[in-house]
Amino acid sequence: MGDQVLKLVGKTLHDLVKGKDTAALYGVEEFAIILPDTTSGGATAVAENIRKSVASKRIVKKGSDDSIGNITMSMGVTSYQTGDSAAEFVERADQALYLAKKLGRNRVVCEDKKPEIAAVGG
Repeated sequence: MGDQVLKLVGKTLHDLVKGKDTAALYGVEEFAIILPDTTSGGATAVAENIRKSVASKRIVKKGSDDSIGNITMSMGVTSYQTGDSAAEFVERADQALYLAKKLGRNRVVCEDKKPEIAAVGG
């Protein structure tokens, strides 16, 4: 089933991520999406659109039409800041992803908004 999920998410990313934007598998079960020239608000909207699109699809058992269920996604969004190392950039995205999972999963958290979200949801 894991391969089915990766393929479905990969196809969704291929369909929704266009132009200069890039999506790639990052690790075993994570994806990274690079959105140059996009504000954090715009990136959050893209992530939310992807999350909703994936959630609207259903996974079926191979060889039958039995529904296995829907896929949920948690996403962390951050913006590159001048002088960032790749490690700093990825760490901020990871922190936002961790907060999304901590707050109940199946949501998008923007690193710029973490203090506000933590105060409301945490």
